[in-house]
Amino acid sequence: MTWLPVITWLLPGLAGLVLWLFSASSSWWRPLALVFAVVELLLAVTLLRATADGTVLVHAFGSWQAPFGIVFAADRLSAILVALNSLLMVATVWVLRPVPHGSRSVERSVPLLFLLSCGLVGAFQTGDLFNLFVAFEVVLLASYALLQVPGTTRSRRAAFPNIAINLLASLFFFIGVGVLYGRLGTVNLADLAVQLDGRPELPETFAIYLLAVAFGVKAGLVPLLFWLPASYPATSGPVAAFFAGMMTKLGVFALLRMIPLLVAVPSVSGALVWVGITSAVVGGLAALSEYEMRRLLGFHIVSQVGYMVLGLGLLTVSSVAAAIFYLTHHILVKATLFFVAAELERKSGSRDLRKMPVPGVAQGGLAVIFLVAALSLAGLPPFSGFFAKLGLFHAAFEAEAWVALAALAVASVFTLASMLKIWNLVFASAPPPAAESGPRGARALSPLWLLVAASLVLALLAGPSYRFAEAAARQLLDPASTVALGDSPGSGVPEVSVP
Repeated sequence: MTWLPVITWLLPGLAGLVLWLFSASSSWWRPLALVFAVVELLLAVTLLRATADGTVLVHAFGSWQAPFGIVFAADRLSAILVALNSLLMVATVWVLRPVPHGSRSVERSVPLLFLLSCGLVGAFQTGDLFNLFVAFEVVLLASYALLQVPGTTRSRRAAFPNIAINLLASLFFFIGVGVLYGRLGTVNLADLAVQLDGRPELPETFAIYLLAVAFGVKAGLVPLLFWLPASYPATSGPVAAFFAGMMTKLGVFALLRMIPLLVAVPSVSGALVWVGITSAVVGGLAALSEYEMRRLLGFHIVSQVGYMVLGLGLLTVSSVAAAIFYLTHHILVKATLFFVAAELERKSGSRDLRKMPVPGVAQGGLAVIFLVAALSLAGLPPFSGFFAKLGLFHAAFEAEAWVALAALAVASVFTLASMLKIWNLVFASAPPPAAESGPRGARALSPLWLLVAASLVLALLAGPSYRFAEAAARQLLDPASTVALGDSPGSGVPEVSVP
C-alpha cells in the first residue's frame, strides 16, 4: 500500500510520454488518453479510501530514511487534492475533441496536461520542501508550454508576465528553502516542524515569510495577482478550465502543508488573514467591471482564493476545515464555469458577454449547468458553496474576526452580482431556439454534468464531507501527524493512524 502514492504519481507522467510519442491522428489515441485518465481517477479514489481513517501512507525512495532520503507521503489532504485533480483530468481530456478545438491543439495539449498532472500529484504527496520546489517547476514548465499551444499574439503576451512573476516567486521559494537548509540542515517538512518547535530565530522567520510570499504569488493573491486573469483567456477553453480548477490551488495547498511552520511564526498567519481579506474584496470588485467572461471568472479566482487563505490564516480547526471544504467546492465549481465559458465562446464566436447570446442557449442544458455552478459560487443554499461559506463565516465568528466577517459578506455580494451579470447578459437576453439541439450537443455537455453531479453530491453529503475536512484539519494541526509524514517503512512505522 505504501507504493500507492508513487504509482499515482508515475502514471500521468507515463501517460504523457506515451501519448507524446504517438500521433493523435490514430483512432485509438484519444480513447487511450481517456483510459489513462480514468485509471488515474480509480487510483486516486483508492488512495482517498486508504487515507480516510487517518492513515498516512509513506514511501521512502531507496529505503533511505527521512530526513536524508526522498519521502512521498499521502494523508487526507493529499488524497483529496489528488482525487480532484484526477476527476478534472477525466473531464478535460473528455472535453478536448479535435472537431471543436483542432487536432493539432488536442495533440499538443493532452500530453502536456498529463505532465502537468504528474507535477501536481508529486507536489501534493512530497514530504520535503526541495522536491515540492521541483514539482512546482514541473507544473510551471508544463503550464508555460500549454499557454503557447494556441500560438496567438495574446498567448505570447500573456506568457511574459506569467513567467516573470512566477520566476520571482520561484526565486523566493528557493531562497527560503536554502536559508532553512543552511540553518537547520534539513528540508524535510517533518524534521523542520520538530526543529523549529515554535521558537524560530530571525533567519528562519525570514525564510518562512519568503515561502509564504512565494506560495501566495502562485495562488494569485494581492498584490501580484494581475498575471492570473490575463493568463486564463490566453489558452484554449478546456485547458483554462483545468488551470482554474487546480493551478492556484497548488499555492493554497502549499500554504496548508506549511501549517506547522506558520504556527511557529504567528505574524505570518496574521498577515495571511489580511491578504485574504484584501484579495476577497479586490478580486470580487474587479470582476464586476469585466465583460470578458474568462477574465471575469479569473478575478473571481483571486477573490475565492482569498477566502481560503483567510480561513487558513485564522489557524483554528474550524477555519482550516472550512478552507479545505471551500477548496474542494471551488475546484469543482470554478472548472465547471470555465467549461461553460469555453462552450459559450465556441457557440457565439465571441468572448464578450454582450455578444454571447445565441438562439436557444437559455433553454439548453448549458443554462442549467451555469445556474447550478453560479449559485454555488455565490454561496446560495442548497448548493455546496453555501456550506463552504457558512463554515468560513462560523470560523470567523468563533475567532471574533469581525473585519474578516464583514469582508466575506461584501465579497459574497460582489460574487452574486457578477453571476447575475453573466446570466442577464448571456442567458436572459438569448433569443428563442430556431430548432431543437441534437443529441451530439447534449453528449458534448456530459463532462460538465459529471462535475455538476460531483458538486451536488458534495452538497448532499455536506455533513460527512465537512467532518472529513475537519479530520484533515486536525491532522494538519497535530504535530504527531506532521512527524508521521517523515516516517519511513525502514523506521518501523510504515503506516501511521491519526484520529
